[in-house]
Amino acid sequence: SAERLAADVGCNVGDLEALLKGEIQGDVLANTTSVGMYPNVEHSPVPAEILPAFLVVFDAVYNPKITRLLREASAAGCVTANGVDMFVGQAAEQFALFTNTSAPADLMAEIVSSSLN
Repeated sequence: SAERLAADVGCNVGDLEALLKGEIQGDVLANTTSVGMYPNVEHSPVPAEILPAFLVVFDAVYNPKITRLLREASAAGCVTANGVDMFVGQAAEQFALFTNTSAPADLMAEIVSSSLN
C-alpha cells in the first residue's frame, strides 16, 4: 500500500483531493498517469497553481517529451524531468540484465528522442 511504502522510506501519504487543495508540498511531484500524453497534450493532471509547492516535477509521459505539466512546472521555477529519461533508463537496465553488457544509454536516448520528434 502507499501508506506502507511511505512508512518504509520515511515520507507522508496524501490523496489527490489534498494535493488539488494545495495542502501538500514536497520535494518531488511525480505524474505516473497517462494524462497529457498524445493526443491529449493540453491536459494536465494538476493545476499550475500547486506547482510552486514542489522543487522537482517528474512526468512519466514521453510523448510529447515536454508536456503541459512540465511547461507549467518550468514556468513555476521547478526542476523538471520527462518520461524519456525513465523510458531510456528502464530500457538500459533491461539491456544490461539480458546481455550482461553495459547499455549504450546515450545512443538509446538519441534514438528515442529522434523518433519522438
